[in-house]
Amino acid sequence: MQHLGFSGIPTVFKEPFLVDTPSCRIPNLDPLDISVRHWIPKPRKIICPRDLSYTFGSHGKVFVNWTAVNISNSGNFSHCTHQSIRHTENGKHNDITYSTESKKFRDSIKVSGEFVRVQCYNSTNAVIYTNFHYIYLPQNDTYTKVNFDDLSPSILMVGIDSVSRMNYLRYMKRTRQLMLTMNALEFLGYNKVADNTFVNLIPLLSGKFAEQLPWNENIRHQTFDSFRFIWDDFKEKGFITLFVEDSPNMATFDNAKAGFRNKPTDYYNRPMAVAMEQTEEIWFEDHNCVLDRLETDVLLEYVSDYVRAMTHYPYFAFVYLSRMTHDYIQGAGSIDDLVHTFFRGLYNGGFLRTTVVIVFSDHGMRFGEIRNTYIGKLEERLPLLNVIVPEMFSKEHSEFMKHLTINTRRLTTPFDLHEFLKNVLHKNKYRPTSKRAFSLLAQIPLNRTCESAEISPHWCTCTEMITVSNNSSIVKKISNTFVENINLKLSNVSSICANLSLEDILLSYLIKPQDNLLKFESIENEVLHKKIQYGDPVNAVVDYQVTIRTQPGGGVFEGTFRFDEEFSALDLVSDISRLNRYNDSSNCVQKSELRKLCYCKNRVKLTKD
Repeated sequence: MQHLGFSGIPTVFKEPFLVDTPSCRIPNLDPLDISVRHWIPKPRKIICPRDLSYTFGSHGKVFVNWTAVNISNSGNFSHCTHQSIRHTENGKHNDITYSTESKKFRDSIKVSGEFVRVQCYNSTNAVIYTNFHYIYLPQNDTYTKVNFDDLSPSILMVGIDSVSRMNYLRYMKRTRQLMLTMNALEFLGYNKVADNTFVNLIPLLSGKFAEQLPWNENIRHQTFDSFRFIWDDFKEKGFITLFVEDSPNMATFDNAKAGFRNKPTDYYNRPMAVAMEQTEEIWFEDHNCVLDRLETDVLLEYVSDYVRAMTHYPYFAFVYLSRMTHDYIQGAGSIDDLVHTFFRGLYNGGFLRTTVVIVFSDHGMRFGEIRNTYIGKLEERLPLLNVIVPEMFSKEHSEFMKHLTINTRRLTTPFDLHEFLKNVLHKNKYRPTSKRAFSLLAQIPLNRTCESAEISPHWCTCTEMITVSNNSSIVKKISNTFVENINLKLSNVSSICANLSLEDILLSYLIKPQDNLLKFESIENEVLHKKIQYGDPVNAVVDYQVTIRTQPGGGVFEGTFRFDEEFSALDLVSDISRLNRYNDSSNCVQKSELRKLCYCKNRVKLTKD
């Protein structure tokens, strides 16, 4: 039946489970359930308040917009100049260099750099206007046109930070309708494998957990240039590659990390993003607007120019948007029109006929009150994943498409998406590279479990969660053990981080594994005369997930503990999730893993004073 939500959001509920296989059931819940409805605000509409920009970029040039100049009554307008922006040679990831100023212009000027700062002056030579323009500069003389009948399709990946599939249903109605028109397949069991953006994108981009790259905080000052990512595979095959992000301070490889010293892809916007971020006077509306335009719109226009120029060339594009959705659940609604317009222009113009389109996220919303509900816990672990395969590919590979469709209702992970990209690149020559992952073009087995997919119990959505009384003795024991675990992790920084104590137990669940999974021994025959052998349960263990609040600082933490009744053993088997924001209360420590746990002692003193 169809359910119409509080803001007119239609969602379809036909079956009780999104994934319903012998080894994994993921419940199909209403995104507008009464338990979460009051935590879901209406979409916020961001209107950039500035007058029209004095300048704009197009076809390798920067132009003066005299209509805008005249409307602003800027009779004192004299001229403009521009400077190209590039990464400083042998510099660190945030080091940028501006070229010398160009000659003065009042109409238009040809530019040689793809990232440009424009400044305009009055008659006394004072700067009255500053703006930045992406100027897509095709390098067609270095590329070879191809016959796509003989080549793998291009790849366009657009990632949107912190958007669960459920939140996509709530807020991105126009984008979803267009995606369905484009024959998008929605993956209902796409399960994250780690906590935040970086550790979920690394499996997608490399096929490895971050620690297997290997990378950890102890080497955070080393760059990522030596590691191999999926765009390198495509580049080796002659694809023209692009990697762009907004919000450079929280960028995937740069937030508390060293980024890249050299461009990882043919087109890479880091120098431009840093330059814009450093120029305070261009930002408005909570740092979302660049003068009269949303930053997201500016970046997507650049990507659109790139895709349109690639009509006869194979390309791999990885776009990641964080600014407007990372902190606000309703942020997905703020970019719905922009993402819809971006894809509609490319689709209607026929620019995606030879392109696999992937719209995805890293995880759902990790903060806020909704995270304290069962639906919030579930959707944080089930990010958005849509895949669109062009007709040129689907007609040639009907068996692949059959498997792809089946897999929309199977348990899947970022590791599978990585294998899918390799499969698309190599087609029939593809060979699997991992036991934990399956290409989305190969049918994922019905008996797949979180364990076989290497999804930890903490992140696994295949389990049944049963509410337990917060006053039960086992929950109290677990909660106190939880605080001890946090303090143990802080032991090396105990001189600057406060010792935490338990203030309150907020939520507790028993995570009940399926009996069949615990009793499974073997299977004879896969289809005909199939016979499954069961025995006694393998280990008397159960998992508990608890949410607690600690003092000082009021930190809200979530963790999953395994209780072994046979040995009376109690172990933390998950990452520790921080559910409320800690802002600057942990600035005294550098490691990201500790920042979400620490409450600085100097803050305690300030509070007492």
